[in-house]
Amino acid sequence: IRYSDEVHFGMGPQGKLVIIRKRGERYCPKCIQRVEERDDAEKLKVHAWAAVGYDFKSLLTFYEIPTNKNGKKTQDVYLKEILQTEVQEWVDRGDFFVLEEDQDSGHAPPRSRKKGNAVQQWKEQNGVHSYFNCAGSPDLAIIEDCWQPTKQYVRKYRHFNPEETRELAIEAWGELKQEWINKRVLSMPDRLRKVIEAGGQLIGYGGGMAG
Repeated sequence: IRYSDEVHFGMGPQGKLVIIRKRGERYCPKCIQRVEERDDAEKLKVHAWAAVGYDFKSLLTFYEIPTNKNGKKTQDVYLKEILQTEVQEWVDRGDFFVLEEDQDSGHAPPRSRKKGNAVQQWKEQNGVHSYFNCAGSPDLAIIEDCWQPTKQYVRKYRHFNPEETRELAIEAWGELKQEWINKRVLSMPDRLRKVIEAGGQLIGYGGGMAG
């Protein structure tokens, strides 16, 4: 199984800063750091997609959504920017995998399929097997575990433009160890058992830091 999903990195300053004055140092109002006002254009996010599995971690694939600012993929973008680029490479080199996707409409889940659906046609033509995870079930998507430490890393640094944000995201993704991912994949039988025991409720599996 290769667990896939998109992630959205906001742009802005680093996390909270604690400023401590030296003993006896006078208060200096001009020394206080101020957050600059950013206009709407600078509040856009950087959108990326990736997949992980046992002994597998893809590169981050960055994509643009011309028609919206919330990162919601269209089927056309998913097909051209991800399936026909990153996933096509897996197919061409003969990888054996099943692609797990969430039920975003861009992935063409059953409820959104129409006759002549290009995403579904591409999968059938290329022999790509896939399934859609349970809606609202992050405990059953290993990729969700991977986004948490990745986003924590990016938030530590200032990144006011897309280029800086992409560089930080790539650095963060590179820090994610395969051994750490493998442990989460191997936890899936236990997660499934606990979800069944909990009657489908969240079971509290968290991403944690990727040490």
